Amino acid sequence: MGNIVVAGPNKAKIISGARGGRILIGQCGLALFCCEQVGSLNLEIMTLILQSENAESAKGVKISITAVAQVKVTAMDASSGEVDINSVRLAASHFMGKTDEDIEDAIKRTLEGHQRQIIGTLTVEEIYKDRAAFSERVREHVVEDLKSLGITLASYTVTNIGDENGYMDALGATATSAVKREAEEGTARNVAEAKKVVSRTMADAAVAEAEAMKMAHNAKALQGQAMAEADRDLELKRSRYASEVNKAREEAEAATRIERAIQNKAVIRETTQQQVEEAQVLLLVTEQQVARQKAELAGASEAKLLEQRNIAKSIEVAAEAEAGRIRRLGEAEADALLKRGEAEAEVLRSKAQAYKEYGTAALIQSVVEQLPAIASAVAEPLGKTEKMIFISQDGSAGSQLTKDITRIMAELPDTVEALSGVDIKKAFKRLTAGEASNSSGVNSTE
Repeated sequence: MGNIVVAGPNKAKIISGARGGRILIGQCGLALFCCEQVGSLNLEIMTLILQSENAESAKGVKISITAVAQVKVTAMDASSGEVDINSVRLAASHFMGKTDEDIEDAIKRTLEGHQRQIIGTLTVEEIYKDRAAFSERVREHVVEDLKSLGITLASYTVTNIGDENGYMDALGATATSAVKREAEEGTARNVAEAKKVVSRTMADAAVAEAEAMKMAHNAKALQGQAMAEADRDLELKRSRYASEVNKAREEAEAATRIERAIQNKAVIRETTQQQVEEAQVLLLVTEQQVARQKAELAGASEAKLLEQRNIAKSIEVAAEAEAGRIRRLGEAEADALLKRGEAEAEVLRSKAQAYKEYGTAALIQSVVEQLPAIASAVAEPLGKTEKMIFISQDGSAGSQLTKDITRIMAELPDTVEALSGVDIKKAFKRLTAGEASNSSGVNSTE
């Protein structure tokens, strides 16, 4: 039996013992009791502050340099990207069992020694002017030593260079003076050259401005043309897309209507088929009911037929009696109408014979007989009058009404003549003349 050993990605677990040595990074393993032990090695990056105080340069000038270095155990092979077991094993042989502070102190001493060594090979001016070159030389000297420890130098940077004797300040002042002098000379040259350049530049600028305006105008025109073409193409595409969308929508709607019509047709067909089947079932039921009713009514049909025959016979007898009564009434009414017609015809014949025998005298007599009725008809409106008011200036209003009625009666013969063509006045004159001649003949005979 043993213990489960789990190694994270930033830790290396080294199992050593009866089964040999095994290194676990980002893995888990089993360490046997009593015969195997487990060690741990930190794989995280370590940041070290390197300070070299009063280190002599190549010319004996003492300076102080502060740098920052970042180192870590070489756990991965940079070329293959796989775990570098040999480097981890080498680092474990040097540092396993030590604290992180002890490991950092050991690496720091190695780096500071190499840094002080490189300072002794360079002048202050070389270090001051080219820190990158100094950093690169330190890196070149320290890499191999760190590799032999299983450590990799990730970065090295110089952060500060100084001294206690003011050499760096003097060097800076000299450099500053030289720089200022060169700056003033350069400024004068630059001013003169600038004026020349300004004159040429202004001339070139004027020409360039004119050319730029021309090019800008052309570019603007081309841009406007391109924009117009783009708008035209966009509108054409929109129209085409809208047409395609409308066409697709219409096709979809048409397909929907066709599909709906097909479904409705299928529904109607199924509904019709169902109705036909229902009708067939109802027909069968009806036929069965009719057969049953025929069977039930078979015994009562004879009695019902006899009863209906008796009723029909009684109705026939009653109808014949009623027809005889109506016929006799009609014959009686016809005889009455015939007798009445014969009587009226006889009266008309008598009147015609009288008119023929008596001529105008009979006609005048008929007219004279109707005169009272005519006078009554003329006076009838006056009889319905409740009150009459006469307005007259000479007091003859009442006698005037009498005169009007007399005038109406006097005009009656003319009216009869206009309606019937019989002149009553002449008839009366002839009648009067005939009576006078008859009277004179009688007198002479006497």
